[in-house]
Amino acid sequence: MESPSSPKPIKVTAICCSLRKASFHHGLIHSAIDITNNSINGMSIERVDISSLPMLNTDLEVDDKFPPEVESFRQQILQSDCFLFASPEYNYSVTAPLKNAIDWASRLPNVWADKAAAVISVGGSFGGGLSQYSLRQSGVYLDLHFINDDGGSPRPNKVTKHISA
Repeated sequence: MESPSSPKPIKVTAICCSLRKASFHHGLIHSAIDITNNSINGMSIERVDISSLPMLNTDLEVDDKFPPEVESFRQQILQSDCFLFASPEYNYSVTAPLKNAIDWASRLPNVWADKAAAVISVGGSFGGGLSQYSLRQSGVYLDLHFINDDGGSPRPNKVTKHISA
């Protein structure tokens, strides 16, 4: 139980941008959750599944309401303090499922706005760097504030040791 003076825990929503069950990006998120649960007090990471979101089609918005799957996703985004994207690189950009999720959550009101985000990647021609770049470009419009200090370049640390173990 929190004492009145303790800070509110940081709620991170993790989004795996690959739908493939055996994706390394799922592994990145599972590792981040494990590390957080075992090493970081005051933060929790919850994975949000984007695979059930219908393709963006504004005809699905009826009486100014979103489809139930979309509304549930939007509420999860709205209730989050920040985001962790695990994004593979497809054709020098983000995956279609991620773009779809971004578009649904940016429908007015934009539920991404004024929140922090980080992006991690593995693979791709540039280690996912172009996917990260594309996501950061969208983040400018979405009012997402990416906190990666070096563009997500891999370097030896506790996380990479944990993933390779």
